[in-house]
Amino acid sequence: MSLVDKLREIKNTQKKFLNTEPGEFAKPIDVQQIRAIESLLGEALPDEFVTLYSFANGQVADSDGILFGERFMNAEEIAAQLKISLSFVKPENKRIENKERSDNLLRVIADFFVEKSIKRNLLGFKKKWHKIEFKCGLDSYEGPYLYTDINTTENKRELVEINYDALSTISGTIQELHELEKENYNWDQLAFVVFSNNEYKVERTFYDFDNQINFTSNPENAIRKKYFHYKWIPVFSDYGGNYIGIDLDPDINGKKGQIIIFGRDEEDMVVLADSLGEFFDFLLLEMKKPGNNLINSGVHLHDTLKALKK
Repeated sequence: MSLVDKLREIKNTQKKFLNTEPGEFAKPIDVQQIRAIESLLGEALPDEFVTLYSFANGQVADSDGILFGERFMNAEEIAAQLKISLSFVKPENKRIENKERSDNLLRVIADFFVEKSIKRNLLGFKKKWHKIEFKCGLDSYEGPYLYTDINTTENKRELVEINYDALSTISGTIQELHELEKENYNWDQLAFVVFSNNEYKVERTFYDFDNQINFTSNPENAIRKKYFHYKWIPVFSDYGGNYIGIDLDPDINGKKGQIIIFGRDEEDMVVLADSLGEFFDFLLLEMKKPGNNLINSGVHLHDTLKALKK
């Protein structure tokens, strides 16, 4: 049975048990869409992927998920997720390419938060203050915190409320700075300390996407312990930021092309099969078993698959 016939059989077998019709297959992928994904991956797509998507570029919009409620993703959705994963990749040798332009934008950001944080008295003069601290990123803000004098501690500092409309006026400058420095730095957040003498310090910081929790891999060291990776091609989506897809960069005990579960809620990494064909074979076999747990189990598909593989 071909790869396409296997997916068709999985879909048709579900129809016998479900009250709703699984989604319909979309039209085949085109060459430009294949090249766009390959450009993001930095390598050719696996033959299995090309075979499957030459039959259907995912499923039509606004229809029930084809794989036990999970969406068969199209090329546009895959590319969008790969771009997100690529945004997590940080340059090894970080540097500021256009320091003068960067400094000008940093000054604008610092001045904005000072202006919004420091109140004026009845005569129009700014009240005395020592420093303010705040963090900002793309659509993220923390603070600002006002320190009235040099003896003010973190416990005594004042949180200044800035409404969303006001913050939106500086978001474009933050985005411009991020774009300016993305290629050679790609920071996630800026941590500012601005002093009353108009001087400021800024630290470019990064989110720890890979090592902030203890991931597990089954088999051990088969999957790299990450939430996302630009070498992981999502194929099926649970609509909640979790995926079943193809791993093109396995860990030392893995196999290139293996099928894995990954995503924002997936800390327990499991290899489902060595290939898409083997994964579909596994599903078809489980579906034929009496009282199979794949259809209408009431449990998230990923948890069901993990339990079956362990």
